[in-house]
Amino acid sequence: MNSFYTKEELEKLGFKEIGDEVFISRNASIYGAANMSIGNHVRIDDFCILSGNITIGNYVHISAYTALYGKGGIVIGNYCGCSPRSTIFSESDDFSGEYMIGPMVPKKLTNVKTGRVVLEDYAQLGANTVVLPGVTLKEGAVTGSMTLVISSLEEWSINVGVPCKKIKNRDTNAKLLSKKIR
Repeated sequence: MNSFYTKEELEKLGFKEIGDEVFISRNASIYGAANMSIGNHVRIDDFCILSGNITIGNYVHISAYTALYGKGGIVIGNYCGCSPRSTIFSESDDFSGEYMIGPMVPKKLTNVKTGRVVLEDYAQLGANTVVLPGVTLKEGAVTGSMTLVISSLEEWSINVGVPCKKIKNRDTNAKLLSKKIR
């Protein structure tokens, strides 16, 4: 047996849309496939969690142990990637102590921040990056390993740290190279 679902098996999982050449590990956990659209040439590796409203473009790689919590919506553009152990939260509890925390607590006792997360084309998350709700990584923005993203990132920028800061501009050559794929 192949470690990735077949095209027929993927169709049976009930995705809203599923493209061609999609490779999803049998060891990935998918919750709410009917709310997910996946483009062409996408690979999702072992032990990933996909939950909620998620749209993934073309030529995307979601590396092992990545978690996409999409209750508030996650959009991943074309030629993007999430390196191992990256986590995207489109919803997050208030940890101030003024409210209770967790999905089993009555909503009226919590204060959950919800916001769509967008990775525009050519964006990339470095290993162990955490992205919080409402953030956009503009075209070509990337993060280094162990980065915390709490606000939107400039296009074609390289960002690192906790919380992250821009350290320099990124070359745009990836746009030219992607034209050779078509």
